Amino acid sequence: MTTTKLVTTTGIILLGIYDLLCVTTGLGVDISVSRFLINAGIEAPAIVFVFGFVGGHLFGYMKPIGCDKCGNKITK
Repeated sequence: MTTTKLVTTTGIILLGIYDLLCVTTGLGVDISVSRFLINAGIEAPAIVFVFGFVGGHLFGYMKPIGCDKCGNKITK
């Protein structure tokens, strides 16, 4: 796994765990990531667009690049 994949996956997992702990342990829904995103989306819809745009680039399908001469797929 590359460093980029590791950092992205770790960050998403940590945010999810933090959000889960905020909601289930009584720390308060007001300090959760979900509430922040909802409030930010109401005040500045561009933030929601940016999250969607970045999420689409992180998790969307990218067609492998192929060699025109031999037809092999280039993975690196």
